[in-house]
Amino acid sequence: MALEDLIARLERDADVRSSQLELDAEAEATALRGEAARVAQQRRDRELGSRRTRRRAQLDAALAEARRQTRGARLAAQHALLQRIFARARALVPELARSEAYLSQVAVHCAEARRYLEGVRVVVRCQPALVERLREPGLTLLEDAALPPGVVVAAEDGSVFIDNTLPARLERLEAKLAVELLAEVTRRAGETAR
Repeated sequence: MALEDLIARLERDADVRSSQLELDAEAEATALRGEAARVAQQRRDRELGSRRTRRRAQLDAALAEARRQTRGARLAAQHALLQRIFARARALVPELARSEAYLSQVAVHCAEARRYLEGVRVVVRCQPALVERLREPGLTLLEDAALPPGVVVAAEDGSVFIDNTLPARLERLEAKLAVELLAEVTRRAGETAR
């Protein structure tokens, strides 16, 4: 019987060992599956993070380009608006030059220009229609029908001249007027949007 007991005992030990090996193998397999899942999740997270980063960069670039194009379109529209306004202003110069409001100020414009040449003998050129409004003792006036409305004041020796004609005055004021016009357009656009 001892042999049978020994065989029975060896079979029980083998069953126990086999069961333990199966449990250990199952635990190791579970741990490996868990580790594989964790590694796979990390890879997915890294890949998603990388994709998110690339996509964010693409969206940021697209947004920046859209903003640049919008600013460019707005600047082009503002430029076109200012060009139309100033072209209209230049077109109105002849009409303005015949108005009493301008004619009453032409002597003031002449005096403004002459201040830059104080102490120097000057010659004032202007259109024939303005001569009588500018005439004063000791002032040399020259009629110049080709001159735009206004005056050109020059040192008698020709070394310096000041163009104070309406087109020149408008040109000097264009930058300041452009800022004021665009501010007004922006203000009105804001009121309209409300």
